[in-house]
Amino acid sequence: HQLVAGAVSVDLFALVHEIWHPHTVQAEARQLKVQWKLTPATVVADPALLRSVLGNLFENAVDYAAAGGEIEISLDVTGPEARVRVANTVENLGADDVAKMFDRFWRKEEARSGGKHFGLGLSLARMFAEAMGWKLTAALDARGRLEITLAGPVQG
Repeated sequence: HQLVAGAVSVDLFALVHEIWHPHTVQAEARQLKVQWKLTPATVVADPALLRSVLGNLFENAVDYAAAGGEIEISLDVTGPEARVRVANTVENLGADDVAKMFDRFWRKEEARSGGKHFGLGLSLARMFAEAMGWKLTAALDARGRLEITLAGPVQG
């Protein structure tokens, strides 16, 4: 992978906590149960792009999780790769929807976002991830939750 010029060593464990912090009030207001499974990891990334991607993933999870549902944020390292997974309970989201999530301007339901989301966030997040040599993918997990995974190189 070709790394962008701004790639430096980043404490991903600390950054995940820092980027999540502003979302705690909204998560509590929506009565979301947040679960953490974090392993310390230092990665190679552009800090500004990584902040933007994580911020988008957390904002989407808080805004689109079923009210009273749950969000699980995990960080693990396997070999040369660190993975941040953001899983949240969803309503009325199928595999066809997941396949379109990274398309520009795609939104499942305009009414649900209250005009706050314009269908660009995940498209831009994937572009930012790829610019760093990272991968951003989405799937429904075994429990039917939306799981978005951001994967990139650990500091070697």
